[in-house]
Amino acid sequence: MTESAAITLLLGDAGGARTLVPAAGDPARAPFLRWLAFLVTNVYPTFTYGDDPARFVPDEAARAGYLERVNGWRERMWRIVEAETGAPWFCGARLSALDIYVGVMTRWTPKRPWFAASCPKLTAIAHKIDALPELQGVWARHFPGS
Repeated sequence: MTESAAITLLLGDAGGARTLVPAAGDPARAPFLRWLAFLVTNVYPTFTYGDDPARFVPDEAARAGYLERVNGWRERMWRIVEAETGAPWFCGARLSALDIYVGVMTRWTPKRPWFAASCPKLTAIAHKIDALPELQGVWARHFPGS
């Protein structure tokens, strides 16, 4: 099994992550699926295109402009997510797997300082996720020193 969204849904449907993935028939399921799909189809690809721009833009002189457009698109996508973010968690009162995505993805470019300045609701969620005892080992392993 690959692809984070597929893994998330598989775990949720298997019952092991029921509290993190709304069950079929739960009114929270449709918005959860919308934003899960949005993150993996609109934000994730910006890393594919931006992490190694030479794969897509062979002309070295053109890469800076290309990378600027990719990063700008990513920031635009995050602002769309921010506008739809609930409180205290992404889906409102309920902690979900989307909140874990936010905790991880806000550590990537454009990084936490940009989120703090541009996306206060996502930043608040990221800080709450950072503090969950169940995830301390994950943060230490994958983001040491952060």
